Amino acid sequence: MEEEEARLALLQTELNSIQSAIRTLDTTILQIKGWCVTASLAIGGFAITYHKAGLVFVGEAAVIGFFIINCQFRAFQRGFMERNLDIDSELKKTGIMTVLKGNGKLDIVGTATRGRASHADEPFPERVRRVMPIIMYEVRRASNYSIYAFLGGCLLIEGVILFAQ
Repeated sequence: MEEEEARLALLQTELNSIQSAIRTLDTTILQIKGWCVTASLAIGGFAITYHKAGLVFVGEAAVIGFFIINCQFRAFQRGFMERNLDIDSELKKTGIMTVLKGNGKLDIVGTATRGRASHADEPFPERVRRVMPIIMYEVRRASNYSIYAFLGGCLLIEGVILFAQ
């Protein structure tokens, strides 16, 4: 029974670590959005105050940059969510006692892992081919792009008004 208790402790530690990582990444993503709103409003305000329509391009670049960073963090977070779902489905499918006895497909490591193999030695072009679909999935999700589309649209309207003057 000693081994099962140790595996249970590792499982609890891993689940707590995964939940903590997901919450931490939620906080980080919220901060990214907050900085994007702050930066784009400040740049837009400077553009209007000093009648510099060119600053709108800087604001648009900032919005795009924050959007890309947001998608990267969201993709990273999704990896933890997938690991959490993998653990959940394995426990439901095989039962907790089976998993604790070491049977089943679940590898309990006790740390917050995303469940993927290391790609440290992977060549850069191969890494881009592997990661791009994951990032593009996040780019297409309305929950990720809506605030950035709104801010970019507002800056675009502001730029049109400034250029028309």
